[in-house]
This record gives sequence, structure tokens and C-alpha cells, in this order.
Amino acid sequence: MKNLNLFFYSILLVAGISACSPKYYAPDTHNVPLISKKGETNIALAGTLDLEVEKLEFQVSRGITKNIAVKANGGLYKPLAASETENRSGSAKFIEFGAGYFKRVSEDWIFETYGIYGIGTVKNTFTPPTRTFFLDDQVLTANIRRIGIQPNFGFKNDNFLFAMSSRFVHLSYRDITGNFVYEGEDQQNYLRANDQHFLIEPGLTFGAGLDGFSFRIHAGASFNLTNPNFRQYDSAAAFIFNYAF
Repeated sequence: MKNLNLFFYSILLVAGISACSPKYYAPDTHNVPLISKKGETNIALAGTLDLEVEKLEFQVSRGITKNIAVKANGGLYKPLAASETENRSGSAKFIEFGAGYFKRVSEDWIFETYGIYGIGTVKNTFTPPTRTFFLDDQVLTANIRRIGIQPNFGFKNDNFLFAMSSRFVHLSYRDITGNFVYEGEDQQNYLRANDQHFLIEPGLTFGAGLDGFSFRIHAGASFNLTNPNFRQYDSAAAFIFNYAF
């Protein structure tokens, strides 16, 4: 079992097994558009900056009235550590939708808050080096759901952006199936016993650009209020290419 490394990204979201223990969640990239007016639209792609999860994410947002905006984000994920020589693989999909209120506090300072709802699926497989009738692939699959609110506050003009954001969410796992055992413990039973969590996930976003194009860096953390010892990653980072019009 020491060489077994299980990846499980939920919501997205990631879970993997390190050399020490399995992990079942990692925070994804915050979608922080700082919408300032009706009709303003953002389209963005985000990618990996941390050492644990390889990801390709999309983000979109639009102001639909003077003070109401909508947004969507999601992505594809896999563990950076996975390789053919380690006989393991993982994959995940996640999508989230949000709608909320925005307001200019001053010329360049904006407050916005969104209700968010996301769903995803994950599949993780470990193939033993020698497969036999009694030693076959170990698989763990699950569906996940995340629902909550995300307030954002920040500075934005034509060339610079700085934002503070935080997600207050309920995370749940459903339809958990598989046959993975880690250090004598059935991990499907572990996840079923820990299938409901309340999280606080703060984040910071910095950006600079010109003529609607901007490059941004996001760093975030995740604090589990339900079970501080739950097997999860507690930080993530990403780069973001954004186009606003």
C-alpha cells in the first residue's frame, strides 16, 4: 500500500493519495469578475500554479442589469503526480453556476456577492503492477455537490485588478462506489461517514492588463469547519488569462 497514490478531485475539486494518506478535496480557482456595469462580460481560462493538481478551467461572467450579474466556471482535473509507472490515474469534471448582486462602492472599488451551485463527477483507478484474478484494479468514484455564497471586494480599473474573495459553502459527496482500501480502512466507508462538510475558502487575486486582456494570479485556501482533520488539501494557486468587453 505504501506505493499507492489515489487521486480524487471533487468540485472541485481534487483528492489524491500522497505518501502519507489519502486526500479527498482541494479548492478550485475563484471566479472573481468584479462586474461594474450592465453588459460587461468576462471570458477566462485558468491553469495550474500549484504542485498537486493539474487543471484546465474556464470562467465566464456578465452583468445582466444595473446591479445583477451571472457567472459560470468549471474545469477538468488530474493529479500532477500520476504516471504510467505508478500504475494509477484520476480524472474529474466540475461545473458551477452563480447569480448575484454587484455595486460600485466608488469609481474603482466594487463589491459583489453571488449564490453559487456546483456539481461534479470523479473517477480514480489504481492498477496493481501484476494483475491476477484476486488482485484487480482498485476504483473509487463519486458525485459531488457544492452550494453556498461568494462575496468579492476589490479594486479594478483599465489596467489593474486586486480582489479579496471568500466562499462559504456546503460540500457533499453522493453515489460513492468502489473497492479501494488504504491501511486496512475501506475508503468508501470513510467517505460515506464524512460526506457532509461546511467550508470557508478565502482567496486573493492580482491582475494587470491592457485593452481588455489581463493576466491574473489567484491564491486560495480552504478551512473545514465540520472536520478539521478531514483528508483534504488546504491551498491552491492558478494563473488566469482574462478578456473583458
